[in-house]
This record gives sequence, structure tokens and C-alpha cells, in this order.
Amino acid sequence: MSPSRTSVFAVLIGLALVSCHVGGPARADTPEFALNKPFVLAGGQEALIPSEKLRLRFVDVLEDSRCPTRVQCVWTGQARIAIVVQPDSTAPTTVEFNTNPAPGQTVNMATVGAYRIELRSLDPYPQTPEDPIAFEDYRATLVLVPKSTPRS
Repeated sequence: MSPSRTSVFAVLIGLALVSCHVGGPARADTPEFALNKPFVLAGGQEALIPSEKLRLRFVDVLEDSRCPTRVQCVWTGQARIAIVVQPDSTAPTTVEFNTNPAPGQTVNMATVGAYRIELRSLDPYPQTPEDPIAFEDYRATLVLVPKSTPRS
């Protein structure tokens, strides 16, 4: 192989190795968040409150039938998501949230142990029925508060 071909080959191998790391698990990092402050979890992402030894993971979009913005619908639809909450040294608990605006259907708060978890928003909102949203592209804005703290 000529020196220029060897250089090109080495660069291509290097790029392939870098892309393996970049293209690997997109949610390998575990961001930290704080009590009483909104934070965002992407689909598949886990976050941690080190001081509380508490982990939350956005594990599933169970349903997303929200009416796309570019469509007229009879019903607004709903999105249902599952979040796993795991306080230190206890079994994980899965909680479900539901954005259904109908009376008695919205579930935007759950209690696990000594904490209240509130779903503030779920993005992105569907634009058209033909463009499904990939799980990794969802963003759930959550707030975690101790149960004894009054809601703001």
C-alpha cells in the first residue's frame, strides 16, 4: 500500500472507531438533577439525585395518540409514558403519566416513597400522523419534590 493510501486507511479506521463510541448508547451518561427544580429526561435516559441516592429513568412511551398540530381532530388524544423511580436500596417502582385533558383522566403527578414526581410537559408534540416520533427524541420535563414540601 502506498503511504497516501495507508494514511487514508488509518484515518478511516480512526473515524470508524470514533463513530462506534459516538453512535453507541446515546444515554450512557447519567445527568444529575436537584429536588424542587424542573429537569428534562430524554426517552431511555436515566438521571440521578446524588444527595437523595435516587434514580429516575424514562423507560417507555406507552401511547401517543395526541392530535397532530397539522390535523383537525375530534379528540385531542393523549400521551402515556412510564418512568421508573428507584430510591436507594429499594426495588424500582414504575409510574405512569397521562396527558389526557378529559376530567379525571390527566395523571401528571405520582408519589413514590417520600417523593412526589410531577410531569410538567412532554415534547415534541406530533406534527403529522405520517411522522412518528422516535422514543429517544421524546423529552419529559419533570419536577421531583419531597412529599412534605408544598407544591408551587
